[in-house]
Amino acid sequence: MIPTLITLLLTGIFNQSQKIPPGEDVHAKLILGHHRSILAYAGSGHSFTFDIPYRSVKSSDVPGFVTIDRQIVQATIVPADKSLGKHPTGSDKEKDLLTRYMNFELSYYKKKLKQNYSQLSTEWLTIHGRTFLVWYFNMPGNYKLVSRQVYVSTLFDDQVVDLNAPVFKMDDWGKARSILVRIAGTMQTFDKHLDLIALENKLKK
Repeated sequence: MIPTLITLLLTGIFNQSQKIPPGEDVHAKLILGHHRSILAYAGSGHSFTFDIPYRSVKSSDVPGFVTIDRQIVQATIVPADKSLGKHPTGSDKEKDLLTRYMNFELSYYKKKLKQNYSQLSTEWLTIHGRTFLVWYFNMPGNYKLVSRQVYVSTLFDDQVVDLNAPVFKMDDWGKARSILVRIAGTMQTFDKHLDLIALENKLKK
């Protein structure tokens, strides 16, 4: 079951033609502290963090995933379409790029993974001045593991940051969306490389 889940959630990311620069991780790292926990990504010149405003958070047995309030969540960094420039400005350009990214992923689901998703829905949210695309769709009826996929995507430098969650029971999809949107609203970005070891030591004091 778990290898199938990894394939569905990650294959499209790892097979894109644009590569993550060497030495930069493609997943945010969970850092557990005494009073708060964060998901953190440290690139060579740009970094970000998400606060995890939930008491129940732990590493998952699935690489690259964490479990938050019993919901599996992943924070992924994906190369964006370069045609809009490194720092697209204006909501229309941001929405265009994020829509292209979503369509690329959906095309991969349908053409490469042969998964005929249905009932795609999208929402645009602005949280603390940052544009987010919330998108979700149902998995095929004969697929027994995951019922729905939920994504919250935003731009980060020349990349897309993608929070996503598999929904195992359809009744739980609202909870998954709520968790992703709440985490998205805590995003902080830095124009520097973050020392994650120092950050972890600080959170554990």
